[in-house]
Amino acid sequence: MSKKTKGKLDAITFIYGFGAAVVLVGAMFKFLGWSYANEMFVAGLSIEAVVFLISAFERSTEDKEYNWENVFPQLTSAKVDIESNDTAYPDAMTQFSNTLTDLTAQLKEMSSSIQHIKVEMQVNATKSTEMHSRISEFNEQMDTYNNNMRKINSKYNAFLNSGI
Repeated sequence: MSKKTKGKLDAITFIYGFGAAVVLVGAMFKFLGWSYANEMFVAGLSIEAVVFLISAFERSTEDKEYNWENVFPQLTSAKVDIESNDTAYPDAMTQFSNTLTDLTAQLKEMSSSIQHIKVEMQVNATKSTEMHSRISEFNEQMDTYNNNMRKINSKYNAFLNSGI
């Protein structure tokens, strides 16, 4: 377990928090119609005003200065390696050109894939249209079949009821 250390108590922050708490309790008193609500508001807002006044003159801590030479070791040497700078730009441009070539190849592959998907979707749409017309034709035939079965059933019932 690591030990957590707490910072020291800042008086301004404490008084500011205390004043805010008094204002909130005063608001609660006001909402509930209790006595001393106005006095609590005045006390809390006065504390807040004093804290704001004091904090206007408070000095801020300086930001931490970073040791950039630890991040960029090149900054420690006064001598600049001119030879490496001569090859750095052409190397970077070659790498950039290779990246663009790879991206172009990937874009062509994606375009081909999208075109293939488009063709497949058109084929599927045509097949779906054909299937729809076949299902409609089948439904018509089933309606005809059902009508014929009703006629047969009515003739059969008439035959049974005739007593022959």
